[in-house]
Amino acid sequence: MRTHRSVLLATLLSAVAMFAVPGCEDDEKPASSGGSEPAGSDFLSRYTKALCNRTFACCDAATRAAHGLDASSADACASDLEAIFVAINGGGDVKGTFVPEKGEACLAEVAAAPCAEIEILGVVLGVNGEFTPSCPDAWDGSVPEGETCGTNWDCARDRCLRTTDANGQMTSACTARAAVGEPCSSPFDCEAALRCDQPAAPDAGTCAPRLAVGGSCKGSSDCQEELRCAQDDTCQPREQAGGPCASDGDCVAGMACNGATCAPLGAGGAPCSFDGDCASSACVDATSTCADVCKGS
Repeated sequence: MRTHRSVLLATLLSAVAMFAVPGCEDDEKPASSGGSEPAGSDFLSRYTKALCNRTFACCDAATRAAHGLDASSADACASDLEAIFVAINGGGDVKGTFVPEKGEACLAEVAAAPCAEIEILGVVLGVNGEFTPSCPDAWDGSVPEGETCGTNWDCARDRCLRTTDANGQMTSACTARAAVGEPCSSPFDCEAALRCDQPAAPDAGTCAPRLAVGGSCKGSSDCQEELRCAQDDTCQPREQAGGPCASDGDCVAGMACNGATCAPLGAGGAPCSFDGDCASSACVDATSTCADVCKGS
């Protein structure tokens, strides 16, 4: 089980577009004067190009096809990918200031990402977020908490959260994850490295650091990332291959709970029923077998 799913893929799959057409902070675009473009205005096209170049370098045609990516070239891939980002976000500009050093670092991180960490969902591509830490900081957002946003980059703090009401109306607002000592009602309210210390649900708790080995826990989200909440309700190391388990979360990365035993995720060609059965996170529907991971250099 991968522990760092790409922010790009995660947000797209939840209909929250992290990426948009970068541009000026103002709502009205200035008329072209023939001069240089605003800083960051070409970042999206450079990002999609870098991501597609890396994917085509890492993944051969058979592997790309098994993951549902049928673009004929890296250029075609980048064009399709950029169009998806623009469509999902309605073509809006990022409300904030582009941070050139972070943007350039993001592009370099994509170009150097390990091939096995490339994530493909048809034309939608991503990289395991552990290897692209600069990308979320490529823009310094200006939208305060509680106000309408289009992307995570718009927000002065944390994330753009979209919600849908009973009538199907979608709204969005910048919603910060809570820091240490701030109130929470679930682990999802807290920053990534924190737990929600909630003695008596549904009473509000407070965000606190995750627990080390031996700490008293109610679930694995209480424990440090490499640990799980064992049957004795203490944080313990995750199980290696052959170890006992009740869920995938009991096993180390690259393993899944098969019956009651941790076992390696399926390699290319292994039988599968779900994407989560495979090391590549892709189960090919037509054959019910795992797609291979990308192995280029």
